[in-house]
Amino acid sequence: MTRSVPRSEDLEAETVSGLIAERARQHPDQPALVVDGAELTYGELDLAVSQVARGLLATGAAPGDSVGILLPNRAEYLLAWFGAARAGLVEVPVNTAYKGQFLDHALRSTDVRILVTEPALLGLVADLPELPDALTTVVVLDEAAPGRTPPGVRVLGWPELLASGDPTRELPAVGPADPVAVMLTSGTTGRSKGVVYPNRMQVVAAKECTQQMGTTADERLYTCLPLFHGAAQVNITLHGLFAGATVVLGRRFSASRFWDEIRAGGVTQFNALGSILPVLLAQPPSERDRDHRVKRVFAAPAPPQVLEPFEERFGIHLVEGYGLTEIKNVLYNPLAARKIGSIGVATASSILEVHDESGNRAAPGQAGEIVYRPREANIMFSGYRGEPEATLATMNDLWWHTGDLGYTDEDGYFYFIDRKKDALRRRGENISSHEVESVLLAYPGVVAAAAVATPSELGEDEVLAVLQLESGRRPDFAELFAHCDRALPHFMVPRYYRALDQLPVTPTGKVRKTDLRGQGRGEAWDAQAAGLAPTRHV
Repeated sequence: MTRSVPRSEDLEAETVSGLIAERARQHPDQPALVVDGAELTYGELDLAVSQVARGLLATGAAPGDSVGILLPNRAEYLLAWFGAARAGLVEVPVNTAYKGQFLDHALRSTDVRILVTEPALLGLVADLPELPDALTTVVVLDEAAPGRTPPGVRVLGWPELLASGDPTRELPAVGPADPVAVMLTSGTTGRSKGVVYPNRMQVVAAKECTQQMGTTADERLYTCLPLFHGAAQVNITLHGLFAGATVVLGRRFSASRFWDEIRAGGVTQFNALGSILPVLLAQPPSERDRDHRVKRVFAAPAPPQVLEPFEERFGIHLVEGYGLTEIKNVLYNPLAARKIGSIGVATASSILEVHDESGNRAAPGQAGEIVYRPREANIMFSGYRGEPEATLATMNDLWWHTGDLGYTDEDGYFYFIDRKKDALRRRGENISSHEVESVLLAYPGVVAAAAVATPSELGEDEVLAVLQLESGRRPDFAELFAHCDRALPHFMVPRYYRALDQLPVTPTGKVRKTDLRGQGRGEAWDAQAAGLAPTRHV
């Protein structure tokens, strides 16, 4: 029998903690999470979340403090995230590819007080030249390797954290406007910024995803995308919990294991970003291609040459959504009235328009920038942490500017044209060109550098590094690749490298990246063709 999805107005509070508590009261014995084959019911999840919350508060943390989570996909990630939410603490998801200055910036800019990690990643923290002042406690899952613990902070094991909380301690009240997370997003002219999420933003995003996907409580939703990204957190995990369904967590994407995991988990929905759909489509056809229970897939907008063959081959409907870190998913291409090639229509809580360069609303078919306003309170980010000027800069004329170019049709459907701002996206990861260029410029002999997008055969972008070298210096691209690999997260390391006598610049001295993108790769050196690949930690 199909169970109905609870209404959002039935929740005691529109908070992440309140959502879990309400579902536990409604059906405590329903499986909430499945990780590595082990199930956790809603009732068990609710109890575990309270235990973690009390353990985190026992470290001396107070509501509003930040809890960094540097973990791959595992059950403890979810418990640390939800435990922080119940304690009134603020989750900071940290990309497991971060190291050196990138890890330092992630922890320092968000004032992480408690960091939850595992032994395989603990060395990255210990290797930092100086730990951030706010960091007081590191919680380590499993058993830490001797000699790899960071100095000057308290190190707790996970069991010790769980045992440290007073079970009679009253937990703090948490409201819809209170911050629940700080998500790091790539900058274009500076370092990554911390995007502050109020609780209600995540709950409403989960509600709207549930509505658009038509999710019922007897479904099983799967993600293998990393939990330190919003796509895994909201589009599957919170979406599944809002629906009262079961969330099945995969460790990471593997084309060879993917469908076996889907079948074993009894999965009815999954989500896909970046190259996942093209990679699955590129696998050899099999008589088992439709041997699964999947009905719908939530995906970023896909080109027709991917969407239609994928649906036909695997017998699955794709639901496309458009969103940005700061504003959640605000457009969906509806199942019942889908237009191929569109990125969808606005959700009930969202107002979107296309504006021309003068800030006027563009007519249907006229290109301009996509802009956004919320219809309700606390459903978009509340600001960039510690950067009020940057927050104000995105809210010109009381519209939030996406930096994306698009147009609408007569029916109100939106269509994406290109990025207006200088950003790159590779394998589902947003990349700051500024941060890549800073590393390129630190290499001896490089006097100017630009990191630009170039098309990938798997969709989205590859990174092309275009360089101007000191007069008379010959490029050693293999050594430059190694330099980037030492300093950058693996997904940011450029694949292609070109050297020019002079980079094209504007009259004010800024590199004309549009010209560089227009030139294409040309005879660029290809690290992949040379047999080189970036180093991964996990």
